[in-house]
Amino acid sequence: MATQKKQNNNGWFKRHPLHVAVSFVLASHLLPAYGQEVDSTQDQAEQQVEERSGQIEQITVTATKQSSNMQKVPLSVNALTNETLEDLNIQGFEDYINFLPTVSYLSYSPGLAQIYMRGISSGGDGIHSGSQPSVAVYLDEQPITTINNVLDVHVYDVARIETLAGPQGTLYGASSQAGTMRIITNQPDNTYFDAGFDVQAKTIKEGGTGYTFEGFVNVPINDAAALRVVAWYDKEPGYIDNVYSERLFAASGIRINNADLVEEDFNEINTEGLRALLKIDLNENWSVTPGITVQNSDSTGVWSHNPDKQGDLKTGSFNDEFTDDEWYQGTLTVNGKIGDLDVVYAGAIMDRDYYNETDYSAYAEYMEDLYAEYGYYCLYYDDMYNCINPNQYISSDEAFSKQSHEIRFSSPQDERFRWIAGVFYQKQEHDFDLRWVVPEYPTTEDYTPIVGEPVVWVTDQLRTDKDMAVFGEVSYDITEKLTVTGGLRFYELENSLLGYYGNNGSDYCAAQPCLDYPNLDKETDESGSTWKANASYEVTDDALVYVTYSKGFRPGGTNRALTGTVAPSYKQDFVYNHEFGWKTSWMDNRLRFNGAAYFMRWDDFQYAFLDYQVSPITLITNVGQSETLGFEFDTAFAATPDLMLNFSGSYNDATLQEDYYQTIDDREAGVISAPKGTKMPLVPEWKLTGSARYHMEVAGLPAYMQLAASFTGASWNLLETDWRTEQDAYTLLNFSAGFEHEDGWNMEFFINNITDERAQVHIPWSYGVDNPEYTTTPRKMGIRFGWRY
Repeated sequence: MATQKKQNNNGWFKRHPLHVAVSFVLASHLLPAYGQEVDSTQDQAEQQVEERSGQIEQITVTATKQSSNMQKVPLSVNALTNETLEDLNIQGFEDYINFLPTVSYLSYSPGLAQIYMRGISSGGDGIHSGSQPSVAVYLDEQPITTINNVLDVHVYDVARIETLAGPQGTLYGASSQAGTMRIITNQPDNTYFDAGFDVQAKTIKEGGTGYTFEGFVNVPINDAAALRVVAWYDKEPGYIDNVYSERLFAASGIRINNADLVEEDFNEINTEGLRALLKIDLNENWSVTPGITVQNSDSTGVWSHNPDKQGDLKTGSFNDEFTDDEWYQGTLTVNGKIGDLDVVYAGAIMDRDYYNETDYSAYAEYMEDLYAEYGYYCLYYDDMYNCINPNQYISSDEAFSKQSHEIRFSSPQDERFRWIAGVFYQKQEHDFDLRWVVPEYPTTEDYTPIVGEPVVWVTDQLRTDKDMAVFGEVSYDITEKLTVTGGLRFYELENSLLGYYGNNGSDYCAAQPCLDYPNLDKETDESGSTWKANASYEVTDDALVYVTYSKGFRPGGTNRALTGTVAPSYKQDFVYNHEFGWKTSWMDNRLRFNGAAYFMRWDDFQYAFLDYQVSPITLITNVGQSETLGFEFDTAFAATPDLMLNFSGSYNDATLQEDYYQTIDDREAGVISAPKGTKMPLVPEWKLTGSARYHMEVAGLPAYMQLAASFTGASWNLLETDWRTEQDAYTLLNFSAGFEHEDGWNMEFFINNITDERAQVHIPWSYGVDNPEYTTTPRKMGIRFGWRY
């Protein structure tokens, strides 16, 4: 019996997504009567469109866990502000990731992606029991970094998205070895009432149609409390066709087709969610902000096509493919003062349930080809020893939980000597049940590890990671212009794997039921420290230069090999960063030019590979060293009061610094998998973004036009030179135009991916049978209507 799709328990959300959003907007006319009276004069004044000064806006960031002017922060920070996010019509991961010039990425589907910064990528991340990410991700104050993918948080009513390039290990800890990305939401405010909504209709070239409903409301409850609620529902249309295809399994001679699964535009996704924050001022010094974010995403199909085999935006799947992704995060933030010290507590509990079924028939075709080559005539047999159809799929039932707690203290930031210090604790568990299902496989105990189910292999394990740390940074103004900063973090790490993996062979299953007899029970622990040294000099009020020498780390872990098998744990890997940067403003703050040049050394980096000499699964080992030489820049130019230009980018030359041998036998035989000098995978040398926004007046209404572009250079998909493929460079071009009305409503028309580019986001190795290419959304056109109270 095939694994059944997990049921969605959030039924009310599924039935009433629009009710949620509309209710919060309609409440804008009712709730003020139950809260404090709003100063209508002030409210109207805040909504007036100020005359543009022709200067660049000042951006406030919290990269150093203190609110600061971005131009005064001596580290490489890039920020997409609330205004920029709205201007670019950004709603999800694919939208914003292309406009973060310091970030590269790999994506398989919504909610299943990894991100990289500054060339710190080996191409071996994303394994359930493997390496943790090299870039940490935060939602407000709390980390949401998961072991093998990035949460696809819907972006609405978001203050900004910050990227902090380079190691951030002292303040942000594990997995911040290459950088940190932070999604900062708008917070409740008890001084005014605010509400709004946006609706959008969209269509994709040669694809389907979709729509989006989003709404928010900020309600002052009284002089000491406010509630902010955001809700969204997004139906993203499909554009990949599952076309008629056939597979021939060479050894058995069995031929199958997918006639009953043929469907146009079958990669649809529906996302709905809610975020609520309640801020309560206990007194003039202390406030608490509990919050909850809930998001459910249901998708069907795949986000890859096979242009060489099936055609443009076409693929051939032989099994149902779908994903249910449900998660929530409960948070509590406490802000206060003890004497003249600022105190912050940030705690969170996150839970994610992820269920996925993926076609795996290409593997069966590959194995049958091998069997035929060696004279075998069957891959799988029934209990009468007859050949059966080897067509198969993988079911993934995963439960991810995470809790984090941080408390930190900081001295007044206007003093000559200032500091920040804190403690941090995090525990995350990943309970994953992966099953390789062959529908015609025998379900008796002599064959399957799960009696009653046609399973040829199962991986059912619980992974636990713990991280405990104390950290601090101190800064001292040697002169009014020269400041030095030092940071240090001491940490302890624990990693364990408990469970079962394998088939029903004697080497795996001690007795039935196999899952009741774990063959994997391993743990490891490590400790260490990371540090940062920085010196900054304020040349003028509009020019700052700095130098940084910093270290970042990523935890080690336990290899998923049978207990007693020779497969040692993999160790921490470290990044050492040497950086020179600058922050400058020119022409009376009409021109901003920031940048950094850096040299990064990545020691003993972790890499995942298949080693059948030890165990027929993916193992992780510490390989060697890579180096990145690069620079990044961010410019903004107010050419006129009505024309704003932005241009940013990064360059990374990341190379392997010693020969890589996959196994000990390969080393003894002189078989090199990747020679010294090999370009590191998933690292485009260039990534550039730019935009031009022009304001004007049409029919007496303020109006605008905007053109935005992003360029991603060519990159390699794997490290091993005999297997890898170069992924082509691509450019995405977006256009939008709209106008606003003084009554608070606005309308916009947009075209994303004007040239209908087929980006090669990722080309995985698919057993040499298929040639899938993960791509971005084709040309998408739409219209958006919004209103603000």
